[in-house]
Amino acid sequence: MLSESHLKDLKGKGCRKVLLQIPEGLKPRAQELAGILRKEGIEAIVSVEPCFGACDLRDREAKALGCDAVLHIGHSPLMPETEVPVVYDEYRQDFSPVPLLERHLGQLPYNSLCLVTTIQHIGSLAKAKAFLESKGKTVYIGQPTSARYPGQILGCDHSAALSLEDEAEAFLFIGSGLFHPLGLAEKTEKPVLFLDKESGELKDLSEERLRRQKIRAASLAKASMSQNFGILVSTKAGQMNLKAAERARESLEKKGKKAWMLAADLITPEKLLGLKLDCLVNCACPRITEDTSLFKKPIITADEALSL
Repeated sequence: MLSESHLKDLKGKGCRKVLLQIPEGLKPRAQELAGILRKEGIEAIVSVEPCFGACDLRDREAKALGCDAVLHIGHSPLMPETEVPVVYDEYRQDFSPVPLLERHLGQLPYNSLCLVTTIQHIGSLAKAKAFLESKGKTVYIGQPTSARYPGQILGCDHSAALSLEDEAEAFLFIGSGLFHPLGLAEKTEKPVLFLDKESGELKDLSEERLRRQKIRAASLAKASMSQNFGILVSTKAGQMNLKAAERARESLEKKGKKAWMLAADLITPEKLLGLKLDCLVNCACPRITEDTSLFKKPIITADEALSL
């Protein structure tokens, strides 16, 4: 996980103390990494806050703790300005999707496909493209707006796919975890297929998209009848969307609704206890909009609030 190049980068920046930021799934390795850094003469403070992406940097905390840099594991650069330097270890995984694609080729009846993935599996796209083209497919890999690499999508950036929506008959996500491919499925009516490297299955997300569309429709119906709105704003620098929140509040108040701006770093249902709210407007991480069952209230986006 921690390569010689990253150690060289930290030492080149003169780092004597770093804040180690690591996703939940890799936390069992946090102590090992801290130990490696210490042997190299670099003290590591392990951040135990959840880490949701490069939008969730703990650079302000690093500065307050006297750290020279953040060592951020599992994501690619996103934020141009930070309080302290950030060294990104993207945690690339060597994975060839070709055996799985060969097994499921009969489930890919489309002549043209757009391939997408997350940072860990970016290296798999070229292998998939070469294989599919050898089978007569036309294959596209799009350039994202916010993400760093061709074919890479984020929870808040599906442009690598949507920029090719007119060219491709279907989208193929290669990797693991449903969050990213389902996020794409909600932005397009075209088929979204998920090649799951963990289970080895190829899944068509059309039914799950329909299920989620029904949940969204129900949330919007409840929102239209709501009077008291909580507008969720994240204080994370990479997730803060204050302008969208202000537009949503202004729009709701013009329609005779009551709206309150609610700010937090990590937004959880427990932090809203005691507040009398009928509906939430999510102006923070897109993941929150999917958590209607956790918050036990309809959750809509800022754009949806404008359309009520």
